[in-house]
Amino acid sequence: MFKKVLAVALAATMSLSLAACGSGSSSTAATTAPAGTTAAGDTTAAGDTAEAATDAAGSYKIGLMISPIATREEYYRTAEMLMEQYGADKFVMDVYPEDPQNEQEVTISKALNIAMDPEVKAMIFDSADIGTIAAVNKIKEERPEMKILFGSLNEDVYEMAAVGDLLLTIDPEGYGKSVAQMAVDTGAKHFVFYSFARHMSNSMKVRYLNAMQGVCEANNVAFEQVTMPDPMGDAGVSGAQQFMLESVPSLMEQYGTKDVAYFATVSTIQEAMLKTIIENGGIYPCHTDPSPFSAFSGALGLEIDDAHKYDAEYVTKLITEKLGESNMNGRVGGWEKSYVRCELETLIQYAIAYSEGKTNETDGLPDEAVMKEIFQNVYGDSVEFQNCVNDTTGEVYKNWYTVARSLYIF
Repeated sequence: MFKKVLAVALAATMSLSLAACGSGSSSTAATTAPAGTTAAGDTTAAGDTAEAATDAAGSYKIGLMISPIATREEYYRTAEMLMEQYGADKFVMDVYPEDPQNEQEVTISKALNIAMDPEVKAMIFDSADIGTIAAVNKIKEERPEMKILFGSLNEDVYEMAAVGDLLLTIDPEGYGKSVAQMAVDTGAKHFVFYSFARHMSNSMKVRYLNAMQGVCEANNVAFEQVTMPDPMGDAGVSGAQQFMLESVPSLMEQYGTKDVAYFATVSTIQEAMLKTIIENGGIYPCHTDPSPFSAFSGALGLEIDDAHKYDAEYVTKLITEKLGESNMNGRVGGWEKSYVRCELETLIQYAIAYSEGKTNETDGLPDEAVMKEIFQNVYGDSVEFQNCVNDTTGEVYKNWYTVARSLYIF
């Protein structure tokens, strides 16, 4: 079996060892105390957190706005699992509408309903979908002290940085370079980048594209950007999936080679894309939301029992074995840990630390010492994180972290 880890920085997953990022075979999740205790360690609350320290003696809740099961199942299932792990009584959860672009008032109403609970001290929006900025603006009118945390930004990212207190994303350049380098190392002759206008208005996705294109051009790999149907458009998710099922083999025939790498910026078509790549022999460098729990099970027909449904190590082994049956080992990449699990885990740990008065914030900015400890708890000592930099103005966002990790080849 062909396994290797690309030692190139990718970004934004947090892995509370294999257990905390979905591996039932590791004991880290069981031995690591709930977020506020482990992440904050012995950090003493002071300054801006004096009031929060007083509140810690009483009860608190954390609000969660999560993607619905119909559109991003792993986000929903992960939230359920983490709520159980950290204590369901600590959380109030609701989901975005299935069509957030056209139901922003629904998002605002749901978020406000959570925020009006006086025990809610912090709110996490993950993935932070269309309507989130408007919802937060309304919340701040009523609860200006509310701590707002974002993951997986799906509106104008720099506007989100202006309204959020803590943002967490994949490092765009590190991620893009890693994905393209995997394709280069695997022998790709062409790299196809699928997206659509709505996603290309997101500057982070444009940065993915530019990084991928740069690596391909430096290595004489032909780079092509292909416009696909927006799953939120008239054709819907099924139309976008059907496009992918037809496009992948068509391009291989057009290029006259199976050494074509395919990447798409949207999660809802990944299963269809991976399935047809495996059937036709292309290269799948990485899921846009990398995780062994996203796309692989359906595309490969994996049977995972309840005892292993969150066990990343077990599922990664199944994926590798199943790919071997199609002679696809070494042609499929991703993360052997759940990006979604790790992102949400980090946001929850910081929200708990904040609510329990175990952060020492200055000017409302995240406590960097606490964040560093959380990142190390989640990733291990190999974590790479930094503040996001605006690619146009050069502004450094002290409330926004990008996280890097290595790419795994199945």
